[in-house]
Amino acid sequence: MFKSISTKVIFSVVASAFMLAACDRSKDETSDLSLLSSKDTVLQYVPADTPYVVANVEPLPDDLMDKLEPKIDRLMRSYQSMLSAVLASKQQELPEAERNSEKYQRANAVVDELMTLMSIEGMRSAGLGRDATGVLYGNGLLPVVRVQLSDGALFEDALSRLESEAGEKLPVAEIGGNSIRYFDADQVKILLGVINDQAVFTVAPASFDDAQLGEVLGLKLPAKSIADSGALQKIAKDYGFTNHYVGYFDFQAIADRFVGEASGLDAELLALIDYDPAELSSVCRAEIRAVAGIAPRMVLGYTDIDKDKLDSTVVIELRDDIAAGVQTLPAAVPGLGGDKGALMSFGMSIDMKAAREFLEARLDAMEAKPFECEYFADLQAGVAGGRQALNQPLPPMVYDFKGFLAVIDEIEGLDVATQTPPTSIDGSFLLAMNNAEALIAMGAMFSPELASLNLQADGNPVPLELPQMQAMGIAAFAAMNENALAISVGEDSESELDGLLRAAASDPSPFMSFSMDAARYYGFLGEAMAADGDDKENAPTAEMQAAMQEVMAAVASVYDRMSVDVRFTERGVELISSVTLQD
Repeated sequence: MFKSISTKVIFSVVASAFMLAACDRSKDETSDLSLLSSKDTVLQYVPADTPYVVANVEPLPDDLMDKLEPKIDRLMRSYQSMLSAVLASKQQELPEAERNSEKYQRANAVVDELMTLMSIEGMRSAGLGRDATGVLYGNGLLPVVRVQLSDGALFEDALSRLESEAGEKLPVAEIGGNSIRYFDADQVKILLGVINDQAVFTVAPASFDDAQLGEVLGLKLPAKSIADSGALQKIAKDYGFTNHYVGYFDFQAIADRFVGEASGLDAELLALIDYDPAELSSVCRAEIRAVAGIAPRMVLGYTDIDKDKLDSTVVIELRDDIAAGVQTLPAAVPGLGGDKGALMSFGMSIDMKAAREFLEARLDAMEAKPFECEYFADLQAGVAGGRQALNQPLPPMVYDFKGFLAVIDEIEGLDVATQTPPTSIDGSFLLAMNNAEALIAMGAMFSPELASLNLQADGNPVPLELPQMQAMGIAAFAAMNENALAISVGEDSESELDGLLRAAASDPSPFMSFSMDAARYYGFLGEAMAADGDDKENAPTAEMQAAMQEVMAAVASVYDRMSVDVRFTERGVELISSVTLQD
């Protein structure tokens, strides 16, 4: 029991350290991408051929962290309250004898010690300084986390206190003159050590000898590091990333570790799971590599940082012909893309004709050169069904559809806790399609009420006086032009329709777009989490309700707005995100 607790505690400490790796340099000292090729950073430990890496080699700006630190501290302390409420609830379920047992008391002591670390002050006292940097990478396929500490001795002291409260110490292995704590978990070892004032966390097969474990832990620097290769620096330059957060996952390299000749540390790891690449046929090897080449790599990083916002991008790179194909899929939808400043907005676009042609091209390719590997048999078998589906006739109006945009400006009267529905909703909805007038004409054939609206493709709003709307007391308006139909809900909302219809389409148009008032969203979420359910037996305690509400309130105090656009470009699929922060 105590070993399990200690392992979870250690993992929590390391994970928190990596997430909080941030912040003690001003902006005018930053933005030099040469840090990504410097041998003086944590990157010196990362092999040049690592299949994945995410690095933070430059602390975030002071002005940003001055704003964030008090909010992060509040959030961590709110988690303390929630954890305390969970433990109190579980304690009531245990027999009195077990609650009074030494084992239980020690478990509580470990949790109490952990909670002292769940604050900015606690992290700093454990050597997790404000100027921490870190990296997650693969030594082969094996994951390694390194976090630069302000003082390795403080981190060791924190771990020792946790062990002392648990009443049992983790085993320690002396590897290359370093004392490394470890925990046996079936066929693997979870290792944590402090090496050169860095917390190093990794997982390795239990069968590894000291030399292999030393290699995983980075006791010997790689012959060529990723700093030497300049790979991250090139990615940052090509994609406009900063030093604060940049990385990649090389799917082709990962696939090759499974289909190529196993060597080094990976050979032992694959043997552990009874996997032998030699058993793959040459056909399967080639086809697995080809499939991995469709989306060979994902890159990610921050693109812009200041005290008010964090902009980031994730790019799933695609093979050139696939990237060219998906670029044809989005369609022009007025106003789609970016942050609308509303409570919430979401929408998508698609050119149905282009989508059909793209799917046909994929089916043509699979028919011209079928998969022969047995692992892709089901995929290949689906070609006939896909072709049959594409051959089904569709109404012309389906091909007229281009996408939609929904905007919710305000919700009033909603009380999640009492399950009270909103008394009013202000918002708008735009349906983009060629020949929108034909859609209304077809609807009018089946609805006299719709016909009586006399809605014309002139952009002029008319009251949407439908019985269903009137019964719910909803004021709504509609307007239309040749390429879109727009509906607005709310008193005097007809003034929004002209701007909605006339809004410019983004170039390139997003495939999907989403934005929201994050502070209000997390407020709603807190109410929902704390609301009593119908099942009173499983309803949260009053303490838990209060703790969950405080967690969501703490999150809401951090974020102002969030938005993300999904775009198809010559590089692949790009997820462009922006987060603005509360003052």
